[in-house]
Amino acid sequence: MARFRILFLSFSVMCLLLFAGLLRAGLSGEDREDLFRSLGILTEVIHLVESEYVDELNDEALLMALDAGLLESVDPWAAVVPEAEVETYRSLISEPPAYGLFIGGRLGSAAVRCAIPGSPAAAADLQSWEVIEKVGDVYTRGRPLWQIRLDLAQREAAEQSVVLTVVDRHVDERREVVLDAVEWKPEPIAVSERDGVQVIKISALEVGVASEVERAVAAGQPVVIDLRKLVWGLESEAVAAADVFIDEGLIAMRSGRRAGEERFEATGHRIQGPPPVVLIGPDTEGVGEILASALGRHGSPLVGWNSAGHAPHMRFVHSGGLHLWIPVGQWLGDDGEPINGAGLEPSEEVEFFDEEGEDEDKVLARGIEMALEGAHPEESVLDEAA
Repeated sequence: MARFRILFLSFSVMCLLLFAGLLRAGLSGEDREDLFRSLGILTEVIHLVESEYVDELNDEALLMALDAGLLESVDPWAAVVPEAEVETYRSLISEPPAYGLFIGGRLGSAAVRCAIPGSPAAAADLQSWEVIEKVGDVYTRGRPLWQIRLDLAQREAAEQSVVLTVVDRHVDERREVVLDAVEWKPEPIAVSERDGVQVIKISALEVGVASEVERAVAAGQPVVIDLRKLVWGLESEAVAAADVFIDEGLIAMRSGRRAGEERFEATGHRIQGPPPVVLIGPDTEGVGEILASALGRHGSPLVGWNSAGHAPHMRFVHSGGLHLWIPVGQWLGDDGEPINGAGLEPSEEVEFFDEEGEDEDKVLARGIEMALEGAHPEESVLDEAA
């Protein structure tokens, strides 16, 4: 037991020092002072619990608490990953989430962040931000999100259906939802046409989606890109999808203390036509914000409501026996400021509604109007004059 206490305390201090080093570069003045004051308090709390608690410490519970408490306070996608699970976790990052369910955190428990179209999660009609109280018989409160993701991936690989206990966000009542263990394929884009405007809804950015978008776009036709439910995907695909509509110049930029500034330039293979109108909202996050910001930088109006404000650049950091999946950089908006914390503001704000029985999609309707105005600017001028 004494050996565990030494290991646990050493592990805790290493985590604190590592996070201090990673975070302090982005802070100054009072912010930096507050960070180190908080870290000092946390170190003292760990020491007092380790030395004074009435009973023997449970190593698994403490490590889980450190993971869920410290790491997820830095970023909800962060994780302390055991060495034996590192490669498995890498696959979780690069592939669509198990059952098509991408989870986030809410009220100390897991929650639905998005359900990818074509997946069991979408078939079960799971809605964004519904709290997942239990996975099977195990409560999610206090569990690190990466452990829940890994658990779901293992169940799907074993072809097991899983029962979720979900708190319905509309009626605040619990219901059981079954995610079936069936073969499925993501439906990352959906293409439709309305009033002569091509509407491309992007729901996931897995490998190859940028090429699908390029093949789908009709050159010269006004286009609306709907990113209101885009959370999961690969950053490289977000950049490539933006490149489809950008002729030259900077597509996107990210900055990190060690990596420095990284710039992504257009390749010059833009599909000709007016800049697409981009729809965003509270469920536009991560890769969705990277893509929206890139298009906005090159003249695309952003229509809808403020985005989530969460676009870190994540990477594995290794130190001794520690394997941390943490933010090492931040994607920047067209103003050069981090998207994290601020989000993207629409150039045309349309009040966000998400209520059952709402027939008209007002954000889409306004986006189509603006796309038509952009395609026929001379008609818009005449209308204003009249």
